[in-house]
Amino acid sequence: MKEATGKKKGIRLWAVFLFMGFFGFSQIKGVVVDENNKPIPYATIWIENENIVTTTEEDGHFSLEIKNLEKNLIFSALGFETQTIKATETERVVLKPVMIHLDEVVIRKNPVKQKKELGYYESGGFRYHMSYFVDGIYFNFPEEEKEKYPFIKEVKFKTLSRNQNAVIRIYFVESNEDGSPSERILSEEIILEVKKGTIKNVIDLSARKIAIPKNGFFIVFEKLKVEQNKHYEEYTFKDNKGNKTTAKGMSYEPEIPLVPIKEAVGWHKQVDNKWEKNTKTKLQNPNSFTNILMKKYHDKYLVPSVNITISN
Repeated sequence: MKEATGKKKGIRLWAVFLFMGFFGFSQIKGVVVDENNKPIPYATIWIENENIVTTTEEDGHFSLEIKNLEKNLIFSALGFETQTIKATETERVVLKPVMIHLDEVVIRKNPVKQKKELGYYESGGFRYHMSYFVDGIYFNFPEEEKEKYPFIKEVKFKTLSRNQNAVIRIYFVESNEDGSPSERILSEEIILEVKKGTIKNVIDLSARKIAIPKNGFFIVFEKLKVEQNKHYEEYTFKDNKGNKTTAKGMSYEPEIPLVPIKEAVGWHKQVDNKWEKNTKTKLQNPNSFTNILMKKYHDKYLVPSVNITISN
């Protein structure tokens, strides 16, 4: 993990830690199930109009610290209708399924397998980590390439984890006409356990036969806020008076390192389960000596370190 941890405050923002014992907060607990009373694992729960979010466990249960019980919670899960429910009425939430149309794939005989890899993958030297709960990266190709390589064969990406077997959700969606991620998924979600440390992950998608849509597609990485992903740690910082202070904090693993690019292909979810387009990263005094390691990120878009392989 040392490779991904630096001395600059931009390298790891300890502000992401969730401090224990929030004063004035109430904890609500509940379970999310389908119409057959089966638990829905890894459903996403947002506090309306806020950037506070959590995830259900494998058994569908969740807990959430909330300051205002008059708030609404937004419940969403792939394959189910999104619902907005008052926080005091979420002891048992039933989500209704929606029909997900996966286009029929015509298998053509190709005597010679051809493939092409492209994207934004880097192996090391990371200074920024995944800053949002959900990150989407857009891919599209010229028509002649889609004809030659019509399927998504493989995805390769980097993770940084201080936990063993932390889990992350990955899925693919089509692009809307305006270039934003749509709700039309291309394949079932992938829940992946990743190893501890700085790891290259490769997922073989050949058997899924995921066809590349006309308008391109997004690969989406979603951090799951479940017990399995919690990491507790003590850290030291200086207070406003310059005194060293030790505190305990908690973060969620794994992190996905971000790489700087010139293209505006990244989107994220920060509030209310709504997609927003990424903006450029701006550093104060980018040419200063203290920013020598961070300069490459200045005036760039940041996206997860990921490559896609397309094939026939």
